[in-house]
Amino acid sequence: MAKKFFFLMAVFSFIALSSPMAFSHSALVSSNPAAGADLSEAPDEVRLKFNEELLLLGNENPNKLEVTDSSGEVVSGEVMVNGPEVFTLINKEIAVSGEYSVRYRVVSADGHPVEGEYKFTITGPEVISAPISPAAEDGPNLLVRFLFAFVLLGIGALALLRLRK
Repeated sequence: MAKKFFFLMAVFSFIALSSPMAFSHSALVSSNPAAGADLSEAPDEVRLKFNEELLLLGNENPNKLEVTDSSGEVVSGEVMVNGPEVFTLINKEIAVSGEYSVRYRVVSADGHPVEGEYKFTITGPEVISAPISPAAEDGPNLLVRFLFAFVLLGIGALALLRLRK
C-alpha cells in the first residue's frame, strides 16, 4: 500500500510540475517602444520580444505586427522575425505627433497564437514659425542700388545733353 501511495504521489508531482511547461504559451517579455511611452520623435522600428522562439514556416511568416496612427493609417512595413523577436520598420515620413496602436498576432514555436495590443504616443516638438516679412534692405545692398541708379541717371543726362547739340 505504501509503494502504491508513493508511486501515485510521484506521478502527481511530475504532472503538477510539468504542466506549466506543457501548457505555457509564448508571452510578451518586452516592447520597444514600451506600452504607454511618450516619445519626442517617431521610432525607427517597433520591436517585440517574447519568451520563446516564434514560428516561421519556410518562407512564410505567420506572425503579424501592425502599427497604425490615430486615424487608422498603417505606418509600419514588412514584419520580420529573429528568434523570439518580431519587428517592423516605421515610415517616419507619415508618422507625426499623436497616438499610435501596436497590434500583434504571433505564433509561438509550439504552434499557439498569441494576440495583443498596446499604445504609445509621439509628442514631437511644437514647430512655431515666425511670420515671414519682406527682407529689409541692408547697408551694402542699398549702397549698390543707389550707386547703380546714380550711374543710370548720369548716363541719361549725358545722352540728353548730346541730343540737344
